Amino acid sequence: MAADDLEHTRMSLGEHLEELRKRMFRSVLAVAIAFGLAWWQQDPIQGWFMSPWNHAVERINADLVEEAEASLAAHPEKKRSELFETDDPADTRLRERIDPRLNALAMGDMFFFALNITIYVALFAAGPFVLWQLWQFVAAGLYRHEKRLVRIYFPFSVGLFLSGVAFCFYLVVPLGMYFLATAISLERARLTLGLQNYFTFLSTMCLAMGLVFQLPIVMIFASRIGVVEPRTYSKYRGHFLIAALFVAAFLTPGPDVYSQVLMTIPMLVLYEIGALVARFTARPRRKG
Repeated sequence: MAADDLEHTRMSLGEHLEELRKRMFRSVLAVAIAFGLAWWQQDPIQGWFMSPWNHAVERINADLVEEAEASLAAHPEKKRSELFETDDPADTRLRERIDPRLNALAMGDMFFFALNITIYVALFAAGPFVLWQLWQFVAAGLYRHEKRLVRIYFPFSVGLFLSGVAFCFYLVVPLGMYFLATAISLERARLTLGLQNYFTFLSTMCLAMGLVFQLPIVMIFASRIGVVEPRTYSKYRGHFLIAALFVAAFLTPGPDVYSQVLMTIPMLVLYEIGALVARFTARPRRKG
């Protein structure tokens, strides 16, 4: 390694500590500002955060309306007001329907639900700036070729993580909650979902899916630096299927099959994408 490649990495311990203090102060300040703005706008944020549950409830209630209409058509002697609020044929308000409002099962559930949402939104909003500050601190001790690798892979890693969170938030969670809520007929059980239970399910699923979406980057990077040959991925495809089932069972918050399957399928698709891209981007090994 040339001397000029090492020159920019030479800093005293005091200079490293001062640099770390400066980066941490800026990061904490950015998170605090984002937290204040999120707390100020928590009402629309809470509405957006509950949208997966609201979409699932709309779909469940729509199915219940269809079942009620079919029951009335099969039994003309039955009054409409037995199933709906009134006898008006245009009235589709069921007497027994899912309430989209979540339940506070303890005294502090409402406050901690709002606090947790605000913290997550603040971290996501200030995340790019915090990561940039972290990169500026770490880059001071990296070689030029190491910086180049980080610049190439890091943006894709962040993009895949956000894509995984969005995919889970807008598709996996609403679909999973719909299947879970309809596993038993409402005639036999009434669904009561607490605020903290919903937050735990949503946050765990989204963060886990964001990590799962890192799989292609890890595979491509491992093949690029020569640690794993691309044909190895095809050879152990069956082994990965078993591993994906175990990982999905570990990451999902509950024992239900639906959420595990909804997480396993993207893992298999991402594995195939990573294997395909690694085949074209892997650096051939030197003989001897």
